[in-house]
Amino acid sequence: MASKATKVSDPNAKGSSGFLWAVGVLLVIVAVVIGFIVWKGQGAKTEALGDMPTEETSMNMEYDDNAVVLKAADAKKDAVEVELYEDYSCPHCGDLAIASDGDMKTAIEEGKLIVHVRTLNFLDGRDIEGNTGHSTKAAAAMEQIAKAGDVKTYWNLRKYLMENQQEVANQWSFEDFADAAKQLGADDSLVDSIKNVDIKNGNKLAKFNYDKLEKDTGSVSSPRIIKDGKDFPEEGSGKSIMEWVSLITA
Repeated sequence: MASKATKVSDPNAKGSSGFLWAVGVLLVIVAVVIGFIVWKGQGAKTEALGDMPTEETSMNMEYDDNAVVLKAADAKKDAVEVELYEDYSCPHCGDLAIASDGDMKTAIEEGKLIVHVRTLNFLDGRDIEGNTGHSTKAAAAMEQIAKAGDVKTYWNLRKYLMENQQEVANQWSFEDFADAAKQLGADDSLVDSIKNVDIKNGNKLAKFNYDKLEKDTGSVSSPRIIKDGKDFPEEGSGKSIMEWVSLITA
């Protein structure tokens, strides 16, 4: 009689299966922990905005000709109209914002002043059309806010970016800009548009403004206040740009 075949089992099979299962669980846990750390790190960059007092504003905002136009709904017929050129990586622009934004906001809301904010990105490098640095990202992100008409988020985020350049410059991704806008009250659709914006948008508008400033004045630098195609205050006048609002509305 033929003998029956005997099936031989691998004594380590059960142990190997258990080991692989344990490794899989461990990898999942590690991934979750890493994800949590990344998420916390992401939020840490913008968490200060949650405690920042936000400013209310009655000014209107529209995006026109690659500029953010700030004016009162009932701006006076003789309101002074200027262009403000600034770069989000420019320390002097930050100084000007700290010195004059309060007066600028008041003058706009009182209908005395209309400001066309024109963002530059030349401090990211001379490749104006292909920059990928902070100035270009900020330009692209703030363009989305301006196009959405969310003036409160625009005003307060611009204020934060200008006054906290050392903490922000070259450290924020579009996700950070989006999270910052969310903390300032932006709606979900705007937050998503910032998060997914194409950086080419920032290059496009910044190049337009670069070319316009160069054509109008023959040079590019920041910050600049341009009135009727000329710098204000005029060079050699002995007057400081830091006082431009009181000078121009006097």
